[in-house]
Amino acid sequence: MLKRLIPFVFFVVPFAFAQEAKPAVASPADTATTREVPVRYWVIGDSVEQEAIFVKIEKDTVYLRAVDESTQKLFERLNEAEAAALQESNGQKVEEEDEFEDDDKVEEKKPADVIMTDAVKDSLAAKSDSASAADSAAAAEAAKAAEIAADAEDDLEAALEKEEKRLKMEEIAKVEAEIREREIQDSLANVVENPYIKIFRLDLKRLYNLEDKVMIDLSLSNYVVPVIKEEEEQIELYPPGKANLLVVSNPEACSLFVNGIPLHQVAPDTIKNIKPGKYNISVMKVLRDVEWWGSATVKINADSLNKVEIAVERPSTRLTLNTNPEAVEVYIGQEPSVNHMPDYETDVVVNEVKPQPELQIFFRKVGYRDTSITTEVKAFMPNFINVELQSVDDVEYIQGQREFNQKRRDRRVGKVLLFSSIAPILAGGVLWYLAERNWSDAADKKHEYSRSVFDSEKAQRLIKDNHDLNNQGDTKAAISIGLGAIGAGLLVAGVVFAF
Repeated sequence: MLKRLIPFVFFVVPFAFAQEAKPAVASPADTATTREVPVRYWVIGDSVEQEAIFVKIEKDTVYLRAVDESTQKLFERLNEAEAAALQESNGQKVEEEDEFEDDDKVEEKKPADVIMTDAVKDSLAAKSDSASAADSAAAAEAAKAAEIAADAEDDLEAALEKEEKRLKMEEIAKVEAEIREREIQDSLANVVENPYIKIFRLDLKRLYNLEDKVMIDLSLSNYVVPVIKEEEEQIELYPPGKANLLVVSNPEACSLFVNGIPLHQVAPDTIKNIKPGKYNISVMKVLRDVEWWGSATVKINADSLNKVEIAVERPSTRLTLNTNPEAVEVYIGQEPSVNHMPDYETDVVVNEVKPQPELQIFFRKVGYRDTSITTEVKAFMPNFINVELQSVDDVEYIQGQREFNQKRRDRRVGKVLLFSSIAPILAGGVLWYLAERNWSDAADKKHEYSRSVFDSEKAQRLIKDNHDLNNQGDTKAAISIGLGAIGAGLLVAGVVFAF
């Protein structure tokens, strides 16, 4: 057996040392601007979520690290925090156990004093007798060992052979242990070379960042979690409150926006702790390297189930105008005037708009101060514009706005009357022309029968035609005069109201 193991040892040991000499490829170090976070991920087709450490998304591949002993404690703390938060949200009290006991309450036991009675003295005497008996037994065993050693000296050659065999077996066991250690180091080196769990991003149904409590957007081909700088102030993405809104998108995994501000959430998801009111909720998904948007105006109530379903639309250039309050006049590209009616009224989506670097938009409503903004119209974007008008308590200012509206209304009525006067005037002119034709034909008939000497049938017919034509001409002339009077009246009224 020993002869078979010796060649195996001389072959495997150099191979193991050669494997140790091969350098391991170190994983790329994290930059100062990114960080790794604990996540829960759900692979399509699996029934449960799994835990891992998120590293990055690079070229549509999600890089994760498996949970080890150090990170397992982090997940335990996060799970405990989630359970405590859930209990608090349900109105339950979280009981905290005391980690340390009160040392003052622990009484130290003092050794009891021994009373020397006759029984105790007899017991101590018995112990001393047993101790002397034990000493004599130990002397007997030592003598027996000496006899055995004397016998072993006679068989020295057999003992040396046995010791040599034992040393060889220990050497073989040591070599086998070294081989196993090299194999473990090789497996660890492989782990260092390939430390990541790699998953195609579209194979994941969701990826939740436990540290920041947000969904990671799986529509991005490249993404890293940035480092949060403590000195930067947190910007409120929306007014805080106690209402919640569930947003469902079609298709799924769309990025969420409130009034055009990104939330770093992915639908379907719930917008939590938002103030009740009116908001423009929009979703966006990148399809074939093009952003597809969908939006809806939602009124969020505090004491009801708030839910909205939004489908993305084909990319187009448009303006999405929302105001508070509603029904605000909108003028695009020109100031409000008495000669110009508003182009739109909010809330409205303007589709017929061209991309341009600057576009001035005016907003006007009685009881609120007139407001104007200048914005950029981006191509193939919804271009969200949310304006909150400032209310006015000045009575004279409000009266001026009402007079402006009345004057503009009169101008509009005047223009309508002016355009309305055209039809009766034209109709009266045409009828007058036809009356003139009838009168001319009647005169021809009269001239023709006046030359006739005899009272014939032809003469009677000419007299009748003359009479009929004169009557038709008179009727048309009367109608023409009436239409002309109507047209003139409308014209005068239009001039009065319009100017």
